[in-house]
Amino acid sequence: MLRLIWTKGNSDEGKGVQNHLIDCYKRLFFEAPDTYSGNDAANYVARNMISLTFGATPAELTSLEQLLSTMMKANHIPDLVISKLWQVYGVQKREISKSQRRGAIIVLGMLATAKPEIVVGEMETMLRIGLGSLGRSDLQLAKYTCLALRRINPTGRQATQQTSKLSNDHAVLGKLAAIIEVESDNKEWYGVAEQAISAIYALSKHPDNLCSEILRRKTKSVFQRRAATSPRTKLDQDDDTDMMDVDMPDADTEEQGREEEAPPVKTETPAPSENKHKGSVALSQLLFIVGHVAIKQIVHLELCEMDFKRRKVDAEKNKAAETPADKAAKEAADDLDMIGGTTEDDFTDAMSHIRERELLFGQNSLLANFGPLVAEICSNNTTYKDRNLQAAATLCLAKLMCVSSEYCETNLPLLITIMERSKDPIIRSNVVIALGDMAVCFNHLIDENTDFLYRRLNDKDASVKRTCLMTLTFLILAGQVKVKGQLGEMAKCLEDDDKRIADLSRMFFTELSTKDNAVYNHFVDMFSLLSAEKELEEDALRRIIKFLAGFIEKDKHARQLADKLAARLARCESERQWNDVAYALSLLQHKNEEITKLVQGGFRVVQASA
Repeated sequence: MLRLIWTKGNSDEGKGVQNHLIDCYKRLFFEAPDTYSGNDAANYVARNMISLTFGATPAELTSLEQLLSTMMKANHIPDLVISKLWQVYGVQKREISKSQRRGAIIVLGMLATAKPEIVVGEMETMLRIGLGSLGRSDLQLAKYTCLALRRINPTGRQATQQTSKLSNDHAVLGKLAAIIEVESDNKEWYGVAEQAISAIYALSKHPDNLCSEILRRKTKSVFQRRAATSPRTKLDQDDDTDMMDVDMPDADTEEQGREEEAPPVKTETPAPSENKHKGSVALSQLLFIVGHVAIKQIVHLELCEMDFKRRKVDAEKNKAAETPADKAAKEAADDLDMIGGTTEDDFTDAMSHIRERELLFGQNSLLANFGPLVAEICSNNTTYKDRNLQAAATLCLAKLMCVSSEYCETNLPLLITIMERSKDPIIRSNVVIALGDMAVCFNHLIDENTDFLYRRLNDKDASVKRTCLMTLTFLILAGQVKVKGQLGEMAKCLEDDDKRIADLSRMFFTELSTKDNAVYNHFVDMFSLLSAEKELEEDALRRIIKFLAGFIEKDKHARQLADKLAARLARCESERQWNDVAYALSLLQHKNEEITKLVQGGFRVVQASA
């Protein structure tokens, strides 16, 4: 029921669905019994709101956020309830469970999407709890605290006004940096690091400088650990160390180095396998930071460009209210701007140059050190065997490829090979998503390789298949990739054993049918692919064709398709092929008597006349 909040509200019917949903939730969760006092009622509502987060999937949390922010905008949630939520989050008594504390900050972060002031006034509490000792012992709590901190400064379309940013020495940014650098084997660390980096880019005046410092410290930490176990590796103590100058020995060299360095006195030292595991975890975390910083940096550049354009528009608006003397001074300044090359086009070109040439190839760029390293790790999965390291390296490679078209073109064959051959479904899913992002960034590179993407619709793992279908759905409906002859692969998903895949495919074709006769244009190609699919049962094929034929509504289109399909009857080599074509013709309102007689004559008659 919760997903109904996404019903489009630009019609009376859509608004009615949203309003009914909100009314239902108000009655169920937001209205305390009449006998309760004001304080008890606030506690009751706060507990109910927290309970909505228990066991919720990411998709359900996204819908819940939309519901709660909508209710917050409509003033359905009293200030006293918000205070109770902060009490649950901030109390340090042991009887508060982890799930309750997490639920409180999740809800508060959701409400802050509509009203950022909710979290602005409690920054100290978040530093003490979520980014303090409690957060370090419960990384999910830390993750949702970072997410709530991001709400202080909405970005992109959510930003309605210019927001103030923090200097890099602010306590909040210091705590965010510290939580990223926490050493932990817990896989929840990745979620914390992702949200903490995103929060830094949302809050900091100069996030690139702060993240560069984090990367330097993390790099030293990773390679000094390896230096301690290998005599060949020595890390320069200078802050500007080029990490590609650091030697990364393989496992055999490490083992040999440990034997040579073994002291005569017995001491408690970690086993080689333990050191190797810790090294892989640390390197995986470093590469994760590199990849996410790269992505956030290009978003940061886009926001800088948007801000520049906004200021130019504001300046144009202010010209109308200026006095003649002010105008003369402005014109002189504008002339200087033109000479200095600060026009909008020049600014856009500068941002493009930074993204394309500086971030991954600049002499002074910290990220430039990691491009060759991550490609090396991904190319040698037999040397770097750790599964989590390969997953982190592949994700990092994909994110770096979204930065520069040159880096993308160079490493695209490697990424496609990983998608084709990796045994890890998580890696394959991540690559599919990454290729979707690259299709938006560098369409000319991906458009030639979409066949590799469509192949994942036949992946043995349902999660990969589902991810691929969702990615292609977005790309095709948004017009980001040209549809050639592969829509038949999408149509096969209508009969998938996984109901979610079948439903998603049904939704895709329903939406596609509204776009410029798309189903009609590709009907014959889809039919050809489906009828040639030996593993597709006849009944399944008929259900698919019947569903697709339902979108052929114009008589002209039905007649044209019937003519094209009827021409195939004489070329059918088997009765099954003939039956498939005949069934498709029976679904089309062609009103052609010759075709009707041809079909009524049957398979053998057609074969004889041929």
